[in-house]
Amino acid sequence: MKRNFILASVAALGSLICGVSSTVAQTPMSGSPPAAQPTPQRPRIAIVNIAKVLRDYQKAAADGKAITAERQKWVNVMQPKRDMMAELSKKIPLTPSATEKERIQQQALAINRELEDLERQAQKELGDLTDKTIVEVYQNIKSVINDIAVTNNLDLVMCYPDASLPDEDKKPAVAQLKLQTPALIPFYQRGMDITEVVIVTLNRRHPAPPEPKGVAPASYQPMKK
Repeated sequence: MKRNFILASVAALGSLICGVSSTVAQTPMSGSPPAAQPTPQRPRIAIVNIAKVLRDYQKAAADGKAITAERQKWVNVMQPKRDMMAELSKKIPLTPSATEKERIQQQALAINRELEDLERQAQKELGDLTDKTIVEVYQNIKSVINDIAVTNNLDLVMCYPDASLPDEDKKPAVAQLKLQTPALIPFYQRGMDITEVVIVTLNRRHPAPPEPKGVAPASYQPMKK
């Protein structure tokens, strides 16, 4: 009888354990579920034709014309002295008197020194003006692109040199530039180019001074030192 009681107790305990195990297996695990992996977002990228920006940025063109006008002022100052040097150079071999020839040579030497001083001064002033203009143009363009990027939630804006007019794309110089430059050169893009937005914003934010009547607009071309 005792043996039968023990067996019945073991069987009951087994049934209880199986029931608990079944309940545990059917009960969801407590705690937070694993976090879902975020979906990768495509970066928002835009491109800018920097050559076209420089061509159509009106204040940059006006600054370039101002540099050209300043250069012409120096040419006008030095040209009479160059003409005088040319006349003296012609006189020297035609002058029979050694004393007179020496006097002309000394006069030519003095004028040549004046020209050298003027050229050094012109190079420094024009160089400083050109450097200042280039930095200002660059900072203006950079600032406008930055603001456009922030406003439109862009992740990246890249600039590239390319033809600024449709017919320039067939010119050898442009083709060589696009094939050799290490900068970004898109051969195909759709809906990414914000060049026109940059140009419009630049001209609104940094307007050029009024053009004198009868003067044709010019593109900005930094002076070569």
